[in-house]
Amino acid sequence: MKHRLLLSLMTCATLVGCALPGVGVPSAERAGSDVQAQQRAIQPWKDEVVYFAFLDRFNNGDRTNDFNVDRSNPTAYHGGDLQGLIDKLDYLADLGVTTLWISPVLDNDDDQLEKTGLWGYHGYWTKDFAKIDEHLGSLEKAKELTTKAHRKGMKVLLDVVCNQAGYAFPKQDPAYRGWFHAHGDIQNWDDPWWCENGSLFGLPDFAQEKPEVAKFLIDTYLGWAKTLDVDGFRIDALKHVPKSFWKQLNTSSHQARGAGFMTLGEILHGDPNVMASYQREGKFDSLFDFPLYYTLTDVFAKGASMRRLGDRFAQDALYPDASMLSPFLDNHDVPRFLSQAGGDVSKLKLALACVLTVRGMPTLYYGTEVALGGGAEPDNRRDMTFGANEAMRRYTQQLLTIRKGSTALRRGRQLEMWQDDQVYAYLRQAADDEAVVALNNDSHAQQRSIPLRAESTLKDGTVLVDRLTGERVTVSKGAIQVSLGGKQARIFCPEPGRRK
Repeated sequence: MKHRLLLSLMTCATLVGCALPGVGVPSAERAGSDVQAQQRAIQPWKDEVVYFAFLDRFNNGDRTNDFNVDRSNPTAYHGGDLQGLIDKLDYLADLGVTTLWISPVLDNDDDQLEKTGLWGYHGYWTKDFAKIDEHLGSLEKAKELTTKAHRKGMKVLLDVVCNQAGYAFPKQDPAYRGWFHAHGDIQNWDDPWWCENGSLFGLPDFAQEKPEVAKFLIDTYLGWAKTLDVDGFRIDALKHVPKSFWKQLNTSSHQARGAGFMTLGEILHGDPNVMASYQREGKFDSLFDFPLYYTLTDVFAKGASMRRLGDRFAQDALYPDASMLSPFLDNHDVPRFLSQAGGDVSKLKLALACVLTVRGMPTLYYGTEVALGGGAEPDNRRDMTFGANEAMRRYTQQLLTIRKGSTALRRGRQLEMWQDDQVYAYLRQAADDEAVVALNNDSHAQQRSIPLRAESTLKDGTVLVDRLTGERVTVSKGAIQVSLGGKQARIFCPEPGRRK
């Protein structure tokens, strides 16, 4: 009962006898108005660049909390913590990061698993939903992180885990044992029923269809959102939880924390139709763009035709709002892009230029900016190596500076201009700004005469400057002549004072 009392004190409602925010059925007119207001409130997130700091592997700022640390073991704790991230806020701000996504901070299972030898360093096996994990720091340190990040103009996303608890959680109170599904591990990963009702590797699988379970999870995370003053949720494992619960969580989050509170969901699936159903029915503001991730990997890391990019972006109409998706190159669940690209940094640079100039709110995984490699888990969670590749860091910084200075690259609509097997080009167009991006995926130089879109306001005689190299081209006969080196990106913007 102690656990429940702690939760009741820290959350915005008691666990028993208190309605969740927004209970009641609004009129259709009111509901439509609320949706439009939320859509307007969430648009500024397109300006953001999310950086995923995997806390245990990012930076060790406090040696006093180094419990069970063994850096020679890729599945053990390595000592990274909240203080370590606080110490690197200036580094991230200088890079151009505007939003931090931090791995889960709640108290995790402490003991090494006997059967697998794994530890809960990653944060996804929650033992106590009312405490900060002692390996990461204290409640005061977690508050300090968000306070100092906000002072530097950075937002913070809290990682939310609603599918499962840690192995130790149900053992703490007999009342919890009826809160979980009892069907065993997932037997068919292609069957939605099994994905939602089966367990992940024996982890206790929450039964969110039970009102008391849904209430516990929603109250808990809204309580932490208030306590830590975070700006949104990164939400784990969407396909393992019913959409009806996600709708409840997201609606409650916006009602409790404001329409601009970000809900960014993870569904590891390559079909835009499946993705779109979660954005639509689950009421998510944003989703990690896994379909695009698979295409980026095939095209830029493995050399597939650039026409695949055109095919992928042609499916944007399937989403309620593709411009709110979050493109990315790698994360903690998939092999790092650089490893899939055979260690070729030129491929990484080209792919990164694409991610940071296409529609959406991009996410960077820690270490991408220094060309950190890594294969499948746990190798994709290597310790951060600051300064390992300064040229790559400067290139990432340059891309983020270019993005920040262009309304078109941040918020403009995306219109395809050219596609063939080697070259892909697109226009980003805002009301008062335009940018043309051309990408050459071939190892040899390419030249193209690329016609401007009919929608473009760039007239003959307009001078465009490649923001990466400083080279200039002039619009002539409704087209631009573009020369691209091997594995090169060009980002053309109108030269100040030279637009007609």
